Amino acid sequence: MIELIFGSFVAGILLTFTPCVLPMVPILSGIIVGQGENITTKKAVMLSLAYVLGTAFTYTIMGALAGATGEQLQAYFQNVWVIGGMSFVFVLMALSMFGLFTIQLPSSLQSKLSLKSDSIKGGSLPMVFLLGAISALILGACVSPVLISFLGVAIAKGDALLGAVMMFAMALGMGVPLIIMGFGAGKLLPKAGMWMDRIKYLFGILLMAVALELFSSLNLVSELLLWGVFLIILAVFFGATTTTEEESVFDKILKAIGLLALIWGTILVVGFAKGSDSLSTPLKEEPMVVTQSTNAPTKQKRDKPFVDIHNMDEFKEKLALAKRIKKPMIIYFYTDYCSLCKKMKATTYKSEKIQRILDEHFVAIALNMSHRSDEKMLEVKKHFGIFGTPGFVFFDSEGEEQKEYQFYGYQGVDEFFDTLDLMSED
Repeated sequence: MIELIFGSFVAGILLTFTPCVLPMVPILSGIIVGQGENITTKKAVMLSLAYVLGTAFTYTIMGALAGATGEQLQAYFQNVWVIGGMSFVFVLMALSMFGLFTIQLPSSLQSKLSLKSDSIKGGSLPMVFLLGAISALILGACVSPVLISFLGVAIAKGDALLGAVMMFAMALGMGVPLIIMGFGAGKLLPKAGMWMDRIKYLFGILLMAVALELFSSLNLVSELLLWGVFLIILAVFFGATTTTEEESVFDKILKAIGLLALIWGTILVVGFAKGSDSLSTPLKEEPMVVTQSTNAPTKQKRDKPFVDIHNMDEFKEKLALAKRIKKPMIIYFYTDYCSLCKKMKATTYKSEKIQRILDEHFVAIALNMSHRSDEKMLEVKKHFGIFGTPGFVFFDSEGEEQKEYQFYGYQGVDEFFDTLDLMSED
């Protein structure tokens, strides 16, 4: 058990620079910078510890839940109301960094909750703890192979206590850079003057970016439109559209950055208008294909090379088809808000060789697990014991499930092709 706990802590450190942790850096930094010129090392460390312990609390509950039921706590919070609400909170925090207003509890309530040295913009140490707990729920929606492997141990053993301790240790490992940042904040941050304001503006921009990234996962508004408008506004803020007689070197650098933001933001908006959904290649045209019926060139857009199923009956029909035509079958489990699923959609699934091997050698189906109220979807999910996304289940050409091939997490084009190639040979 000691080995598992230590391994969880090390795994947490390895997860430091993943999408699960990076968004937490500007959040905590914004809280610390929000203290203004009176920030001390002690106060910064206390804020960092409160935030990290909040995330550790969430991961502890998640581990206990996984060990007891095989479920992920985050999945219950991946809905439009919770994610939308958190996005709004981050927008408010960002606006406070720009000095539009100050978010704080009433002075009478602050004095009852904590000492003056504990108070922060946005609440008190308990409020930072709560923000850390909620941030872990929302921002930790991505499921990495490392995280899944340790959750899988707790689920396999059915031990809620083991799952809780392992995930607590992992959260502490993930919090190491945040605590280190707290130690350095009191000495590294400027105490007063224009520099402090500019740093606050920087973290305001980063907080706004976190809010946009979070809100875009809901797929309510095009990601290209959101980021395009944000970059254009940012360009104006950096002075890309204005000129002054006297400009310092720093002002010129900001204006250059602003011009780049204006150009790329405009490209993203144009890409949105053309129907693109790729942030990296917003103006890239979709490949032309020729239909057999008319021989006329038409655009065919493939988000993923899988056919969606919605219940056990459809799964059984596809399995019977795979057995009849002697092909292995793959089931892809995904959600609309899963960042790694989006990454595979934007990279792996767009590869021609991936599409070709799936079309020619597999019966490829997928199940969308976004809607937790869908009983028929939950029946399929529970049948295979799936507790995270992206998840993959394989069957051989005889219709037998190949549990040793089941895996979670992102795979690039070459890695996923090798997985499929190996499975198709069995």
